[in-house]
Amino acid sequence: MFSLASYRYRNVLNESGGPVARLQIADMTVCGAREFLATAFLREGLTGKLWQSSVFSVADGGGTSPSPMIARFMAISEAMERWAHWQLHQSSAGCRYGFDVDPSSNGMAAFPGLHARQARSGALMEAAERFNLLHWWEGHLPAAESETPWPGVCAATICSEAPGVTVILFRRTPDGFVAYGHAAAADYAVACRKAAIEMERHALIIARYVHAHAGRLGEGLPERAHPIERRCLFFATEAGHELFLERLRSSPRRSAKRPELVFDGVVTGPWSRYADVWRVVYAPPSDRFLGLEENYFYW
Repeated sequence: MFSLASYRYRNVLNESGGPVARLQIADMTVCGAREFLATAFLREGLTGKLWQSSVFSVADGGGTSPSPMIARFMAISEAMERWAHWQLHQSSAGCRYGFDVDPSSNGMAAFPGLHARQARSGALMEAAERFNLLHWWEGHLPAAESETPWPGVCAATICSEAPGVTVILFRRTPDGFVAYGHAAAADYAVACRKAAIEMERHALIIARYVHAHAGRLGEGLPERAHPIERRCLFFATEAGHELFLERLRSSPRRSAKRPELVFDGVVTGPWSRYADVWRVVYAPPSDRFLGLEENYFYW
């Protein structure tokens, strides 16, 4: 897709009157290859924090790429999604975009292109990924283990009628825990590439937490820690991984559901000056993914 990021993001920083307070860049490794991890932070007041983060980064957007410039553009784009989500998900206009069915940021994508529809492909793949993940975990869909090009990295492909290919990757970290990543794309190779980035981000979170807590994962979490953060750590443990493998290697317990489209369209607002935001929403199997369960595979 043709990107106008250099033009549309030219005034995105706060110093030029834009919504992004600052950008940061760091090195990371994705399955043995050097990449750049960029993070973007929005100006105060554009988003709010539903909880005080104890595990995750407080950045509003992130991007990973072999190119530091592209990584920054990706981080800015994700920050535009978060801006749109925060402004709309609890507003009276939220039901127009499916936030009454799924109040999370699932199925949102931003892209600084020639026209709004360029953002749809990213939104569609994320919506398919989340549909598959939630329905698989709740027993409606099967998954098949598959090969990856990386030693020590295992994969599972979720089978459904949703668009594209959805994969879950997982591997052991040097500390003995398990990191996961999941993604959807038009083909298996690209889905694996995207999932590998998410898996390495999870590995970084685990390593940072383990080293800060003397090798003990999950200890030291405050009472206010969000279930999403607790899940991130729980599934990295042996107990969590055993639960994951049990689900992976068992047959569906319930009938398969076809994707039920709730919303598919552009999300307009002040962010549209910088990037077009699109959202695709499929009906989730239940609202359990929004609940307090520590052992629900979603974070």
